[in-house]
Amino acid sequence: MPSLSKKMGYSRRLDAFFKHTAVDAVLLLLISASVVTAVLSLFIDSDSLETCNLFFSAIFAVELSARFFTYSTDKREYLPDWWMDWVATIPWDEFLFFLFPGGGASMLRLLRLPRIFRLLRFHSMKSSEAARSLSYRFKRLLEVSMLRQVMTMILVSLGFVWVFTAILNALGAGFEHGDNLWFSLITMISSDSIFEVSGQETAVKVAILVLSFIGIVLFNGVLIAIIIGKLMERLDDLKSGRGEVREKGHIVLLGFNECVPHIIDELESYCINERKRLIRVVVARERPPESSDQMIESRPHVEVITRIGSFHNAEALERISAHKARAVIVLGERAANSRLSERLNDPVVTRTLVALETLLDSKQGGRHEPVIVLNYLDLSRSYHVTEFLRPFGNRSVKVFFNPVFFTGKLIAAMCVNPFAEDIYNELLTPEGNEFHIVALPDGTPWKWRDLMNAFPRSVPVGYRGRDNEFVMVPPPDDELPGGTDVIVLSEDSYDASFFESRTKPYADGEGPSPWCPDVPPSGDLLIVGVNPRLPFIIDEMSSVDVSVTIADNQTDEEFRAWYDEYSNSPLPGGVAFTECRFRNEEEINSALDLPSFDMIVLLADGYLLDSATPDQIDAETTSKLLMLSHMIEEAVEKDVRLIVETLTVDSEAVVRNIRSCSNVIAPLTTARLLTTFALQPEFEELFRTIIQYGDVDIACSPVEDSVPGFESDRTTFAELLGGSHNGCIPLGWVEPEPPETGAHIERSARKVVLNPSKKSRVPCGADIVFLRRQECDRA
Repeated sequence: MPSLSKKMGYSRRLDAFFKHTAVDAVLLLLISASVVTAVLSLFIDSDSLETCNLFFSAIFAVELSARFFTYSTDKREYLPDWWMDWVATIPWDEFLFFLFPGGGASMLRLLRLPRIFRLLRFHSMKSSEAARSLSYRFKRLLEVSMLRQVMTMILVSLGFVWVFTAILNALGAGFEHGDNLWFSLITMISSDSIFEVSGQETAVKVAILVLSFIGIVLFNGVLIAIIIGKLMERLDDLKSGRGEVREKGHIVLLGFNECVPHIIDELESYCINERKRLIRVVVARERPPESSDQMIESRPHVEVITRIGSFHNAEALERISAHKARAVIVLGERAANSRLSERLNDPVVTRTLVALETLLDSKQGGRHEPVIVLNYLDLSRSYHVTEFLRPFGNRSVKVFFNPVFFTGKLIAAMCVNPFAEDIYNELLTPEGNEFHIVALPDGTPWKWRDLMNAFPRSVPVGYRGRDNEFVMVPPPDDELPGGTDVIVLSEDSYDASFFESRTKPYADGEGPSPWCPDVPPSGDLLIVGVNPRLPFIIDEMSSVDVSVTIADNQTDEEFRAWYDEYSNSPLPGGVAFTECRFRNEEEINSALDLPSFDMIVLLADGYLLDSATPDQIDAETTSKLLMLSHMIEEAVEKDVRLIVETLTVDSEAVVRNIRSCSNVIAPLTTARLLTTFALQPEFEELFRTIIQYGDVDIACSPVEDSVPGFESDRTTFAELLGGSHNGCIPLGWVEPEPPETGAHIERSARKVVLNPSKKSRVPCGADIVFLRRQECDRA
């Protein structure tokens, strides 16, 4: 019994055949070829073209007839679907030529042009599987390297050259400047050759025009577009920070915060003052800049290279050549709010450190050992990663840096020493005097006392011992072998290199013997506001005889809960807390006994970090300073020392003009420390020691109290250095109070002079700046 498909004349095999991808592709090529053949036959009288036209008509007639059997339901739908294709397929010119032999053959060939209607099938074919497959392959071809794209376009161009060479050979064309292959190649590259076809037949002219048009579009247009497109893509990658970095000896900043612009400025200052060449800095951040103030621009001596992405794995770090860098500063990244940033900062830094060590381990043959400065908010969290890396050895110099510790200790140092701000600002910036390491000449050993005036442009302050640790303010009879590294205070490395071995040392009792009396700090300290630096200030002040009172806009229970969260130790028993909103003077007077305080510290409000900008926080701090300054002048008779923390450099001048006070710009101080430790990592231990009270620190004392037998304007700085045999090394002095210049907003302050000329005479009324060792007895 015949099947249903046989009754209706339906063939599943034919239906599947015409739906095949390869069949669609072949039909697409045949239709295109038939149109080209029909057009060429209008201009070229050739038997081969006539045969091809009949061949295409026969092929398409068979195809269209077979499609009749692909309709399984209503056969009446066949004719409305394919009547136009039949009109384009039937060889009307042949039929009419036999019916009307007198008709012109050339005119009858125009009846072949309806084949162009079959091109309408392209609209449906481009959504077919074959067209989609071909389109995908072509797009994949364009997505590969520029070299393959160029080679593909060249091969396609050569294909057209070969086709048109065959056409010109068939037309019998000949040219003066070479054969048809050479002429086709020249025409594809440049359209100037069309001026040589004026004497050729019409068919040759049309073929050359078509080839010239293809050359303009394909070779000159598409090929140049590919090259320019790839170049623009590369430029876009560089502008958007997605490119690689192939540098050597550069500095890498991983992460972004408010310290980055200051680090760039400090490096620029370093290059200028130390006469260094261009430094390249790679700023690697996770997100593009969100505002103009986050845009980092290059400086004359610092070239900034910005890269965007996640750089917490070895592959990403290798793309920015972190293993070839001079220093890598791991800053961490900012999160949605300050609490989340504080929570995630240390884990992110730890993960980055492990990735860096993994990269360095895979590059053990390299000659570079970069300095890695790790920005930890809690150094106790670095213990586990250091223990993990210990068995694998040291592939880099690592500096575990806590910015909150250093800025908090600096604020505490300003409470103890009123000149600490200017002293540390000079020690931490390349513009003034800073510490340098120089090697003694090889040969004869030296005693420490012999070196005090042996550096004509520097002040020796210590040396590197046998265990590679610094010995600061050593005893005068310590013996140093030749080649020992000496730490000196100098304006730059060039001045530090000067050495005079013939300088005669002072014997004990000869010349002035400067001494810095050890007067432990005392008094009452008021701290207004809370932020993560507060525990370090309290820790420093609790170690001396200073009573601390904290005032903030929160309850006592809330403050103690906050302190437990941010401190690794409990709140000392002698610390008092007072709730105060600082809205007006009456509220302050009712909450605080302002005349009882000797020092007042104004901290940037940590609770405003998420809801206000740094400028707005500084404005709130300035408002408190104005109110307290007025109250001090009205009700307090003694001199009250004020220390103010701000977050922007622009606020410094405003704060200083309100009242003579010390000012700490937390991001700037952190940036200076990071820059110093990245360039000279060995000094991290030195600054961590001297910034805290006790052992070795910086102190100031009036010249009349610290220099026995001081004669006004007669004692030179060289004499002070030569007689410093009792654990106190003079670094310079603080000039006397300048005279009042009248009613001006800008206030004058005492000037700190470090490492003055050896011939300079100590002014009367000055304070000597000492680097002292407290356990030493006075000689």
